[in-house]
Amino acid sequence: MASTAGYIVSTSCKHIIDDQHWLSSAYTQFAVPYFIYDIYAMFLCHWHKHQVKGHGGDDGAARAPGSTWAIARGYLHKEFLMVLHHAAMVLVCFPLSVVWRQGKGDFFLGCMLMAEVSTPFVCLGKILIQVSGQGRVREGGTSRAAAEGSGPSVIPSMP
Repeated sequence: MASTAGYIVSTSCKHIIDDQHWLSSAYTQFAVPYFIYDIYAMFLCHWHKHQVKGHGGDDGAARAPGSTWAIARGYLHKEFLMVLHHAAMVLVCFPLSVVWRQGKGDFFLGCMLMAEVSTPFVCLGKILIQVSGQGRVREGGTSRAAAEGSGPSVIPSMP
């Protein structure tokens, strides 16, 4: 959605400094609640994953529920850069885009929003890394998934 908004804004600007598009200010105001919601949603995912059996240490033992502060510290430790990115967008980039820009440079804002087109490919890369990690062969001739008792020992390959 951000890349589409960025494309619309940047292609509608004929003069890269002075032209304005209504979508640039509307989208920045939409993005702030989204970033705050996203931080909260990622924390809830981390918290629920922490509560589920089998998501304990490396030995597979269930982890004790723990306090919310301990879970929050673990979340910040694991997702520090993502939380920092979201916080910087809300606390720095939004005020800069609304106050400091004073309606100028919508073309450049649109170009920055178009950078979000890479996000699905980054997520796809993470998924492929996880999928390929499940099919690795161990020394005993079984995959990691089979050794853990959660899948077949042979994963067929594509011709």
